[in-house]
Amino acid sequence: MSNRRFPLGRRSLLAATGTLAISALLPDLAKAAEPFRPLSGPRSRVLFVNDLSGDVDGLFALAHQILSPSAELRGIIGTTPRERDSSAKRSAELAEEMLALMDMPGSIPIYTGAEQQMQDMVTPVASDGSDAIIAEAMRTDSELPLYIAVGGGLTEVASAVLQEPKIADRFTLVWIGGDALPDGGTGETNFNIDPLAAQFLFNESTVRIWQVPRSAYAQCLVSATELQTNVGRYGKIGPWLQDRLFDVTRKYGMRFNTGETWNLGDNPLVLLTALTDWVPSNRQPPLRFERTGSSLFDEVTAPAFNPDGTFTLRDEGRTIRVYRNIDTRMLFADFFAKMQVNFERA
Repeated sequence: MSNRRFPLGRRSLLAATGTLAISALLPDLAKAAEPFRPLSGPRSRVLFVNDLSGDVDGLFALAHQILSPSAELRGIIGTTPRERDSSAKRSAELAEEMLALMDMPGSIPIYTGAEQQMQDMVTPVASDGSDAIIAEAMRTDSELPLYIAVGGGLTEVASAVLQEPKIADRFTLVWIGGDALPDGGTGETNFNIDPLAAQFLFNESTVRIWQVPRSAYAQCLVSATELQTNVGRYGKIGPWLQDRLFDVTRKYGMRFNTGETWNLGDNPLVLLTALTDWVPSNRQPPLRFERTGSSLFDEVTAPAFNPDGTFTLRDEGRTIRVYRNIDTRMLFADFFAKMQVNFERA
């Protein structure tokens, strides 16, 4: 059966023209398999802030962020999870381990965040992580917009703003956390890591916020078999990530049936900082690439966070962005493809 590209059939054409001649007509498969990088370089700067020693989804999100060249990853800040048996120091160590597994040791600065939450809304908890946020936000040698991408508590961001109020208008906070409007809710993990930090940033600061509440990040459901197939087979980092996931199922599997699904709820951090529309939303410098395709959001007056995680709506104040839909097709297709392209031959 002939094919339309080669009417004689590939085998016949090879015989007729010779291997060297036909090789010039075929795509350079090795070149095509190289990881894609934008010709004009990154379009944003990102500081990735996450409780990597807590819920395992932060590890998957960090791998995805590292592999996304549209966002220049300026640093990784390991923070303290809600579970008291872990620490910011352990989160930073896991980030170092991941870079080594990805054959990138020392390539991205890693900082340790605060080991305790805020005790009030006026006193910062200074750390290497909050200092790194201040230093990056105060830079004057880059026009790339800065995103602080947080998949955990907000201690470091709130502390940085309290330490240096000038930075409040110099970055966008992309936060996986809290519940959706109008009511908010109780029990959301990332809010409960440091409620006072969240209250300060929403209620008292002028920080530009993109919130991905629980109702939105809950859409990021994948199966264990998907992860085995699309992550666990690639490089050294893939099996390591898969084992971290299965550690959780081993930990809880005898207490309740964990089934075969998992929520990678921190990966929208990558979607909203790196995988944005290719047409800028503002044609005047500095260009901002903030159109997020089929991920839907509402622009609303920032509500006031109550101590229990519920909201009090306000009629006046700054506008924040609250996402209600996440483009999971783009999100996971990109992550899985990047794992394959970067590590299939590793």
